[in-house]
Formats: sequence, C-alpha cells, structure tokens
Amino acid sequence: MPKYKEKPTGAWGWVFLAVLLGLVLWLIWSVPYLLLLVPVFIVMDMWDRKRRKKHFSTLLENRANDSICSFSRYFKSRKIDTLIIRAVYEQLQNYMSTEKENFPIRPTDSIFVDLKIDDEDFEYDLVEEIAQRTGRSLKNIESNSYYGKVNSVENLVYFFNEQPKTDAI
Repeated sequence: MPKYKEKPTGAWGWVFLAVLLGLVLWLIWSVPYLLLLVPVFIVMDMWDRKRRKKHFSTLLENRANDSICSFSRYFKSRKIDTLIIRAVYEQLQNYMSTEKENFPIRPTDSIFVDLKIDDEDFEYDLVEEIAQRTGRSLKNIESNSYYGKVNSVENLVYFFNEQPKTDAI
C-alpha cells in the first residue's frame, strides 16, 4: 500500500514563515508586556495536556487487544475496498501517535469527540492524505451520500468507498 507522500515546502511557504517570524519579533519589540501572557499560555497548555491524557487513558483501558484486524472485521470486505479500510486506519493512527504509538482505532469512534481531532486538521490534512493513499478523488464530494455526515471513523470509510477512483495511486 502506498504511503502518504508529503509535499515539500515551497519558496512561498518559507517566505510566509519568515514574515510571520518577523511580525512576532516586531510585536514583542513594540509591546513587551505581551510577554507576560506566556506563563498563562503555558499553564493553559499543561491543563489541556493533563485533560487529554486522562481522556485517552480512559479510552485505552478497554482496547488492549484491538488492532487493525479487529477494525477491518467490522466492515464487509466484499462491499468495502480493503485498501480504504487500511488507509483510514493507518492515517488516523499516524495522527494519534502523539497520544500513543499504535493507538487502537475503532470504527465507532467519533472523530471529533473520542479521538479529539481538530476539524481543520481533519478537513485539510487527514482527508487529503487518505485520498492520496487510496487513489480516490475529492472532486464532487457534495454528491457523496456521506457528505456532511462524516463524524465517525465508520462513516469516513464509507465516504471514501463512495468516492470515484483517480487515474493513479
């Protein structure tokens, strides 16, 4: 199965980052009391990490024996492309590796509630990565019967199963 090939950062991407860094440095230089907010952001981040750790440890308690095998058995392999099942599982697992390496994904997991995937990361990164790996097109997604209904991992698999194939994988 093909892995996701990340696009290299172009010249405009580096220019954007340089301008952004310059803007941050100028803001710190012109308004130094904004640095007082740094400890507030650090405390908020620590609190969020602790909350996320508790959430995912609760999820992991009942998933000791889950794997891609138990994930794929949930779907009817005669109706669903197994390449899609594997690509969805692996890309979600790759995203979740910040929480735990080889995070056990279940088809019934809510993408936004259980897995706590940011909607922008999902829409602009994960969907594109899965489409590339499966060789499925993202054109005319409005005609897909699962359009706007992808809130669980199961629906994500069904969504890509209904998308037309592109010419090359």
